[in-house]
Amino acid sequence: MAKKKEIELDLETIQKKARMEELYEERMERVARKAERKAILDELFRRKTEQAEDKDVCDDVRIRQIDEELIVLMDEVPRSETKARYKVNLLCGDVILNKAYKDFDKDMNKLLQWALENNLTEFVRIKQEFDWAKFKSMLTITGDGTIIFNDTGEVVEIDGLGVIEVPGKLVIK
Repeated sequence: MAKKKEIELDLETIQKKARMEELYEERMERVARKAERKAILDELFRRKTEQAEDKDVCDDVRIRQIDEELIVLMDEVPRSETKARYKVNLLCGDVILNKAYKDFDKDMNKLLQWALENNLTEFVRIKQEFDWAKFKSMLTITGDGTIIFNDTGEVVEIDGLGVIEVPGKLVIK
């Protein structure tokens, strides 16, 4: 018959293991509380972010309304005018309305290709980039939106070059 093995119970080991059980349980509770706090903070942050975004939307709408009212009022008060803008001097700052204008809608790669195909190397920079500034100085946008060469008045019809309408812009300083 097999002999039963007797288990020796060491009181000190039992006490240490009991203490380890207590520490383990306390640790798990603290980890759980920490995770719960993090989840609560994440939710609060999400809500606050959402509230801030809502307020930003409201502020953006109001800013657009104010800008529209300032534009209307600019027509009703004395203002200085240049070719590009209107300006009203106030005690708190300047209100500037940049005028709408036509600008070139350009595709630099197509313009470069056009210049190379037409042997117009004076508009091509050494690094194979279209010299827009130089070419632009030779062009004018007419009132009806047609692009013409300044010197000849010839209408310019090039793939990659067109006219776009740039809206006026209100500037607050």
